[in-house]
Amino acid sequence: MSTPPSSPESLPTNLADAQAEILALRAALAEQLTIARIPAQNPNPSYRLGSNRQRLFANPAADALAASLPADVQEEGRVQAFGWAAEALTSGQPIERMLKLGERQFAAYIVPFPEEEYVNMYLVEQTAQVAAQQRQAAQEAFTRQVLDAVPVLVYVRDAAGNYVFQNSATRELAEQLANSQPTAEIASHQARQLASYDAADASVLASGQQVVVEDEMTLPDGRLRYLHTIKQPLRWDDGPTHVLGVSADVTDLKQATEAAKAAAKARENFLANMSHEIRTPLNGVLGIAAQLAKTPLNTRQQELLGIIRNSGRHLLGVINDVLDMAKITSGKLELEQSAFNLCDSMGQAIQPLIYQAQEKGITVEGTLLRDSCPYPWVIGDAHRLNQILMNLVSNAVKFTPAGGHIKVGGYALAETGEELTVEFRVSDTGVGIAPDKLGRIFENFTQAYADTTRQFGGTGLGLSISRALVEQMNGTLTVTSEVGKGSTFAFQLTLPRVAVPKPADAPPAHTTYDTGALRGKHLLLVEDNDINRLVARMLLEDWGVTLEEAEDGLEGLACITQNTYDGVLLDIQLPGLNGLEVTAAVRALPDARKAQVPILALTANAFQSDTEEYLAAGINDAIAKPIDDAVLFAKLTRLLTAT
Repeated sequence: MSTPPSSPESLPTNLADAQAEILALRAALAEQLTIARIPAQNPNPSYRLGSNRQRLFANPAADALAASLPADVQEEGRVQAFGWAAEALTSGQPIERMLKLGERQFAAYIVPFPEEEYVNMYLVEQTAQVAAQQRQAAQEAFTRQVLDAVPVLVYVRDAAGNYVFQNSATRELAEQLANSQPTAEIASHQARQLASYDAADASVLASGQQVVVEDEMTLPDGRLRYLHTIKQPLRWDDGPTHVLGVSADVTDLKQATEAAKAAAKARENFLANMSHEIRTPLNGVLGIAAQLAKTPLNTRQQELLGIIRNSGRHLLGVINDVLDMAKITSGKLELEQSAFNLCDSMGQAIQPLIYQAQEKGITVEGTLLRDSCPYPWVIGDAHRLNQILMNLVSNAVKFTPAGGHIKVGGYALAETGEELTVEFRVSDTGVGIAPDKLGRIFENFTQAYADTTRQFGGTGLGLSISRALVEQMNGTLTVTSEVGKGSTFAFQLTLPRVAVPKPADAPPAHTTYDTGALRGKHLLLVEDNDINRLVARMLLEDWGVTLEEAEDGLEGLACITQNTYDGVLLDIQLPGLNGLEVTAAVRALPDARKAQVPILALTANAFQSDTEEYLAAGINDAIAKPIDDAVLFAKLTRLLTAT
């Protein structure tokens, strides 16, 4: 800072002092000129406004601003500026205001000098900042509008459980709860539920991970609502972590799901009961017919017996179709995974149908899978694959008139060391299917024409089951058809390959299943149906078994308690104690030998879940009615020789 000039009382007394003082004055003046240029060099508009509404000073930036504005905008800005100047002079305090000039926005800082009776006003343009703020505000308003529109609870809570944000649904619910006066019981439920909410928040904050929970919420009127809630940490820059929650009311969905489960369970129970009520007498019919077949019969009697047995097997097929469809629709159909020769298995399965077609006067042409695949050994469910092909061939035989032609072929489409992709195709020259009916033939209990069942028979489930099985094996089933010319059904599957087993690995074949292994065994039969007891007695006595019988669960348990048996054949649905209750009591007997007696369940329930329940209850194995003689012999032999 330059030294100011000397006062008049201390004028220089010589030339040298005068020159020095002149130089000091020049330096001070230069500095004052530099300072005076600062407002002019300021890129922001600056003004000095007098108390009498005069503009005492304006820097070049202010002049440039004025020149860029229309006259009406200038006048509007001038009125605002002088009004603020008067306000600042009156209060004696600086003030800040926002000045809008046309489309431009300025922050105005007014600094009063009351003694001098003027103010300095400094403008800083904030058009870009204001536009950004407006865009942000619009975005926030849009986001809030969206969050308020969604019919779910969206909220943010801090670590203390205070709401930082609530959408409209959350606010409305909070107001409803705040304005209610719940009973002591409801308040207790709500307090427990609130503690659960807080615990979930604490878990999110502690772990930093998302949690998904099903919350319960009791409304003031006592109604219970279920909320599917997702909570996750919400981190602010340089701030605390909050919890973002989204809760959707799934009460109706939960109730609908429970109703669907109840309906599915009721259907399963109905089918199980239906199966039991039909299979139990059918076991008697087929069992007695099998025993009758072992006796001397004339030709007419053999013919009549054949009708009885075929009718019984047909009825059993209908039951099995209905149960298979029930298992498929309920997701309870399980596929086995075992090694088998695909070509041999399928060929053997349809052989009876080929004979049936030839008896009807239909010619049959076949293409063996091994023609295109020498080693068709795969892993899969041979029974279900056979079922698919048998359904397709059976339909072809059914709908092809005498003199017609059926072609059945297996083809290898692709193969690697690990997988084999095959196609099985069944073509016929039958009645065909109209284009508008093709889409319906795979529906449950549906056939192409209303009179199909009357003319050809069947339940309308075969194709539905076949497509479902193919799809469960990740394959495709297709159909092409033309009325009067016939149809072609084809399905493609990709199956895991397996090495061809050595001949020694295959079990030896037996021409008869009765090996004498059961001769001399002492068994107990617990069965409440007289005819079924008769069938079992005739069958077991042929195998050399000594048999005792009980007609209900209590009698059966008493027999096991008092006597010693090599094994027990136990019906499940018994009067008194059912089969599971008898088994539980037997396994709890103090005599270890009696408690571990092998038990084979005789059941008319054909669901796999039923068998799993029996095994979990302590039953060793199960066989479904109607009883297959060979299967029963094999199961008994395995159980009794293992002890």
